[in-house]
Amino acid sequence: MAAYVIAHEVAHHVQNELSILPKVDQARRASSTTEANALTVRLEVMVDCLSGVWARNVEGLHERGDLEEALNAERMISDDHLQRQAGRGPNPHIFTYGTSAQRARWFDVVFDTGNIGRCDTFAAERL
Repeated sequence: MAAYVIAHEVAHHVQNELSILPKVDQARRASSTTEANALTVRLEVMVDCLSGVWARNVEGLHERGDLEEALNAERMISDDHLQRQAGRGPNPHIFTYGTSAQRARWFDVVFDTGNIGRCDTFAAERL
């Protein structure tokens, strides 16, 4: 779990270094709440994808169950799971992290292929 949190935060740092965070922040300020939330979801699932890059490349630094534990942590902080836990049905208009399925899919995109170019969630039609 700690490795997943570190990978997640490092991925945000990568987004900052690539000037993605400031551009998205500017776009969110000029958007409606629903649009800003949708941009945040794209930002967060990109982080999941970048975390997949890390996981693919840390050979020997994690144990067999670590990846499943990381994916489970990812599911626990997904919008659909958190809203169900709070007794509310999933409402995509207020999502800021994405669904469990979206988060796992974007992690897998690069973990399976190694192609970091596939992490452009802002160009993707489907999250």
